[in-house]
Amino acid sequence: MRIQQYQESILATWNVYWFSPAPLFNLAICRIVAVIFQLHHILQPYYLNNILDRASLPDAVYTPLPFVQLLTFPFGSSEPPPDLFLSLMYWITLGAGIFAFLGFKTNLSLISFSLGCLWIQEYIYSFGKHHHPEAFMMIALVILALSPSGRVLSLDDIGKRIRLNLKNRKFTTFNIVDENSTFARWPLLLIQWMFALIYLSAGLAKLADGGLDWFNGYTLQFYLLSDGLRWGSDLGVWLAHSHTMAVLSSLMAVWFELTFFLVLIFPKLIWIYIPLGASFHIGIYLAQKAPFFQFVVLYAVFIPWDALVKQFTSRPWSTASQKPEILYDGQCPLCIRSMTILCYFDWFNRLIYSDLEKRWQTLAETHPQISLQACLEEMHLILPNGAVRKGFFAFR
Repeated sequence: MRIQQYQESILATWNVYWFSPAPLFNLAICRIVAVIFQLHHILQPYYLNNILDRASLPDAVYTPLPFVQLLTFPFGSSEPPPDLFLSLMYWITLGAGIFAFLGFKTNLSLISFSLGCLWIQEYIYSFGKHHHPEAFMMIALVILALSPSGRVLSLDDIGKRIRLNLKNRKFTTFNIVDENSTFARWPLLLIQWMFALIYLSAGLAKLADGGLDWFNGYTLQFYLLSDGLRWGSDLGVWLAHSHTMAVLSSLMAVWFELTFFLVLIFPKLIWIYIPLGASFHIGIYLAQKAPFFQFVVLYAVFIPWDALVKQFTSRPWSTASQKPEILYDGQCPLCIRSMTILCYFDWFNRLIYSDLEKRWQTLAETHPQISLQACLEEMHLILPNGAVRKGFFAFR
């Protein structure tokens, strides 16, 4: 009996840790940030040319990885697939990425985008040259694709809300920042743990391979000088001349990597570790041309985006007397659709939504210059200073 209770206690703790209700807003922001970064990467002018140019390399250097073989088996494994197939894969992946960013058929689009990016990256690796920065983003995209990252901030969600409000012929205010899900926590938490394990592995590897000699400064000076000369980084060459700086940087790098996991125990430490990490990776790029921008972008999983929005919402300017008031016809489908769209992006609660049917009696006394017929014909907006905007100008 005790063993069973102990097992149930462990399972309950596990479920609470991974599946406690969490804001969907944070998950959606991370989806958008990750997809934008990856889209920017594959939209570079050289990217498609780099894929197609590999077909001109000798067949002897082409060793397709398993995932590449899965989709190219009709063409055989002795030579690269034709340019038409490669171009088709690229454009399908790009289209899926755009849909994933907009949130149209979000999970399907994001899965297609993730697998397309993974296939292209493995195809590039099939020619014998491997780099590890890209791997983290590929894994993160797959994790996000398996999550409810399109439940808010997506065309899917906007369309669903509009259809529901039109069906009910009623607009009800809402705020997507407040919406939670029991499945919104585990994807971000899993990526956070991956960060901790990656950094911990890197720090332990330095100590295991170099021991205390890693902190002598000469090791870092060697890498700074060799990479600086190889990639033409004047900053790297200049930094290599300072032994004291190399010693301090070595200590700082290992300390950062070995202790990064503390942000998972004490979340407030992100405001120290995230700026340090971003500076760390940007500095490595400037000095050694090692691109780890994926890590900087994926730091988004640590940021409490909903809390930041709510912090701004509680500012003095958000009081009711300082908010614009929208007057709309609660029975008009176009008005219901417009209110739903406006409310969807009103994260900071900056607007007051007033149905004419409920508001007109009071409004007629305070704003006699506004007629009921005019309000029924087009949207009216009352600004905090009492000025009135109509129609398109009100919506804008």
